[in-house]
Amino acid sequence: MSTTDFRVAEAATLLGVSDDTVRRWAADGRLTLKEGEGGTKTIDGRELARVASEALVETEGGATYSVRNRMRGIVTAVKTDGVMAQVDIQAGPFRLVSLISSEAVEQLGIEVGKAVIATAKATNVGVEIAH
Repeated sequence: MSTTDFRVAEAATLLGVSDDTVRRWAADGRLTLKEGEGGTKTIDGRELARVASEALVETEGGATYSVRNRMRGIVTAVKTDGVMAQVDIQAGPFRLVSLISSEAVEQLGIEVGKAVIATAKATNVGVEIAH
């Protein structure tokens, strides 16, 4: 297995889907599984990157959104202090923290246990090599 090949479980984790979904995509021809060391199925990293970068679109209430940078989650904490509020969100395995106005928290009815969609736009993203 080369350093750019990923086992099915690794690919699923990177894409945020199940192992079965990766296998189904392979069966549908969306990606190609190849024989790795010891008979394990692997996916070339370049192909995995292609699948990951495909534009996904989601429709909700008649509006269409790019799925990129939109994460469904649940509010786990809300801390307000005057003008600003900190909203903690658990979106799958990711913990997100949003700093928004206390007025927005009140107007949107944001409270612990509420389902939300977090959107993110970053001008700087750090990158580390995964081992």
